[in-house]
Amino acid sequence: MSKEKALRGKMLTVTRRYAAGIDVDEDGVRLAIVSRRLRANASVCIEHLGLVPLPSGAVIDGEFVDRAAIVSALRETFGRVPPNGAWRALRCAMGLPASATLTTQVPLARVLDASSSTAAEIGDDPRGVLEPAVLAEAERASGIERGALAVDWSVQTREDGQAQVSIAATARRHVEARVETAAEAGVALSAIDGEPAAALRAMRHTGSVELHDDARYLVCWLESAGLHGWLVGPRGVENEGRYPAPEYRSIAEALHDLAGEDAPLDCIYAGGRIELLAHAGVPLPVLGKTFGCPALPFEAAPHGNGASEIEAPHRHSPRFAVAFGLALREVMQ
Repeated sequence: MSKEKALRGKMLTVTRRYAAGIDVDEDGVRLAIVSRRLRANASVCIEHLGLVPLPSGAVIDGEFVDRAAIVSALRETFGRVPPNGAWRALRCAMGLPASATLTTQVPLARVLDASSSTAAEIGDDPRGVLEPAVLAEAERASGIERGALAVDWSVQTREDGQAQVSIAATARRHVEARVETAAEAGVALSAIDGEPAAALRAMRHTGSVELHDDARYLVCWLESAGLHGWLVGPRGVENEGRYPAPEYRSIAEALHDLAGEDAPLDCIYAGGRIELLAHAGVPLPVLGKTFGCPALPFEAAPHGNGASEIEAPHRHSPRFAVAFGLALREVMQ
C-alpha cells in the first residue's frame, strides 16, 4: 500500500467510525459494513453487504457443527470486501440466535432480597452485591450451572419508577464457538449480540429515519422458529410478543394483541424470513390492509449513500436486518 493510501486511511478513521455485523445462520454468512461520521446526529451509511452460502448442516439450531465450512465462508466473505485502509480497525460483532439465548427481567427488589445475606461480605459495591444474585437467577431460569453460562445484565428503571434487572444468558460454549471460529478466519470479535435485538435495532433505526418522532409502529422479525414482534412508540419499545405461543391461534391474532387498541399504527416493518408471513396467510400487503398502514420489508437500500457496488438483491433483502443491526451497535458506540 502506498504512503498516500495509508495516510488517507488513517485520516478517515479519525473522522469516521467503521463496523461490521456478521450474521451466521443455517443457509449462509451475511456481512454488513457500516460507517458513521464522528459528530452528533450523523447518519449511518452502509458501505458493503456480502453473502456466502453455507452447506446444509453446517449450522443447526445455532450450533456450529461444521466449523471448517464456516471458517471458509467467513474468509471468503471478508475476502470480497473492497480494499480500504480505513477499514483496518473494523469493530466486528456476531449474532447469537434466540434459540440459544435466555432473556428475563426480574424486579431489582427481588434480586436485592436474594443477595442480602451476602451483602455484608461483599461490601458496599452495588455490582458486587448484585452479581452473585444475578448469576443465581440466570442459573435458575436456564437450568444450566452458572460456570457454564455467559451472562450479561443491566439495571433499568420502568415508567412507574420501579427498577428491574434485565438478564441475557447463554451457554458459554455458544460464545466460545463464535469467538474461536471467527479467530480462525482472522476476524477478531468485539461483541456478540442476540439476533432478535440486532434485528429490532436495525428496523428501529429505519423507523427513526423514515417516520416522525411520535410514530407508533410494529417491528416483526421472522426466523425458522417463529415470529418476534415489538410495538415501538414515542417512549421506545412499549410491548413485545412471540409466536407460536399457546395463547394465540395465529400470527394475525398475536400481532393484533401486540398492537393493542390505544392508537392506530403508522407502519409495520418486517425483516428476516418474511416469506413465513405469506405461508401463515398474512403476506405484507394483507397485513398492511388489516392494520390500515404501510407494511414494508426491511431494506438496507435507504442507508446505502450511493454505494453502487452493493448488489441489488442484497440492498433489498430483508434477511440483512440482523447483520445491519449488529454493525449498527458497534458503530454507534
